[in-house]
Amino acid sequence: MRNLFLIVGFLVSSILIGQSNPIISGCITNAPDTLSSVKVAYLKGKGLAVKQEIPVKNGCFEAAWEQEERGIFILYIDGEHTFDMVISNGNLTINADYNNLVKVSLEGPGIAEFEGFKSLLSAKPEQTAIEQYLLGIKDAALKDFLLPQIYPINPDTNVYWLRSHFWDYTNLYSKSTLINPFFEKNRKVYYEQVLGHNPDSVIKHLNKLLNSPMDEQIRKVFISSATYHYETSNYMGEDKVFVWLAQTFYNTGYADWVSKENLAKIKEKSDGLSTELVGNKARDFAFDTQSSGRMKLSEVQSPITILYFWDSECGHCRKETPRLKAFYDEYKDKGVEIVAITLENEFTGWKKYIEEYDLDWINGFESDFERPNFLWYYYIPTTPKKLVLGPDKTIIAKNLDVETTLRTFIDDYLAGKVK
Repeated sequence: MRNLFLIVGFLVSSILIGQSNPIISGCITNAPDTLSSVKVAYLKGKGLAVKQEIPVKNGCFEAAWEQEERGIFILYIDGEHTFDMVISNGNLTINADYNNLVKVSLEGPGIAEFEGFKSLLSAKPEQTAIEQYLLGIKDAALKDFLLPQIYPINPDTNVYWLRSHFWDYTNLYSKSTLINPFFEKNRKVYYEQVLGHNPDSVIKHLNKLLNSPMDEQIRKVFISSATYHYETSNYMGEDKVFVWLAQTFYNTGYADWVSKENLAKIKEKSDGLSTELVGNKARDFAFDTQSSGRMKLSEVQSPITILYFWDSECGHCRKETPRLKAFYDEYKDKGVEIVAITLENEFTGWKKYIEEYDLDWINGFESDFERPNFLWYYYIPTTPKKLVLGPDKTIIAKNLDVETTLRTFIDDYLAGKVK
C-alpha cells in the first residue's frame, strides 16, 4: 500500500449508518510463536498510526471492527511484514503466509475492485481511464475512499469555479476523512494552489467552505490547518487571513482544542498584526531621536518611509542593517526615508553601532517604556522587522528582502506600477 500511496492519493471512506460492525478474521501461517497480536493501522505523515489491535492465538484471530472508519488500511504484523486490505461494510477474511505476503488471500466487500484498481495502475493508464474506473466502483466504502484523488477538473474548468468545487469528491461528513493522508495533501493543494494569494479572495472562499455543512471535527481540522498555513505563509499580505481566522474562531471561544496558553498567544499575535496589515494606515507614535528631540512617525515627510525595528545586539539585525544601509545610500535621493527604531533600553552599544556604520537615517528610541509607544501598536516578536509606508503612511509592503524583493518593489512603486 505504501507504494500505491506514492502514486495516487486517498481519503478514508464513510460508513453506512446502521450497518453492524464487520468481523475481521483469519490466520497467518508460519508466524513466529511470539506473535500475540496484529495491528490495523493507517498512514499518518511518514509513519503508521494504529487504529485497532487484534489478539492472535496459534496464528489465528477474529474480532469485530470497533471503529467508524472504512477504507484501505494496513495490517501490521511487524516492521517487515505488512499488507493492505479493505475494511468495508461487511466481514473480512484474511489468510496469509508470514513468509510470502505478496500472495495474501483476502475475501470481503471491495477487495476485488481494489485489486482491479491496483492492476490498472500497474499498466500506467491515462488519467481518463483511472477516473472511469473510480466512478464505476460499486462498493460504496471503497469508492468513497478512492474517489477524492480525482480533482473536479476538465478542459473547461477555471480556477474561480474550482475554488467552490474543489471538495466535490470528498465526503466532508465522514470521520473517515480525518485519518486519511490524502486529506492532508488536498488541503495543501487547496491553500497553496487553488485559493491563490489575494487575502480578500482567500477569506471569501474559506468563509464559504467553513460555513458549509460538514462533520464538526473536519471543520476544526480545516480551521487548524488553515491557521497554521497562513500564520507561516511567506506571501506578503496573507497574515490578513491568519488574523481573520484568529478573530473568527480562536478569539471567540470556538477553538476548544487549543490550550488557554496558546489561545492567549494567538490573540496577542492576531491583535498585534491586525493593526499593521497591508492596506492599513500605520499607527502613529512618538519616539525620541538622537538630534531632533521627540517626534512622531506622521511628521516624517517622504514618498516612501521604511519603518525598521531592530536591535544593535541582534545577530540577524547585524546582517540586515548594513544591507539596508547600502540600499538607503542608493535610494535616499529617490524619495526613500528610513525610520529605524531600536528595541533596546540601554543605548551605549546602539550609539556606537550607529556611528560605526554611519547610519544617517532617522534613528529613534523610546526613553520611557512606561508610556504608550510603538510596542503598543506593532507586533514585534523578533527583530529585524520592516514595514514599507506610502506618503500618507499607509502600509504598502512588509518584511521584504533587501537584496531582492524590496528593491524590485520600490522600483515598481516609484515607477507607478504598484498602487
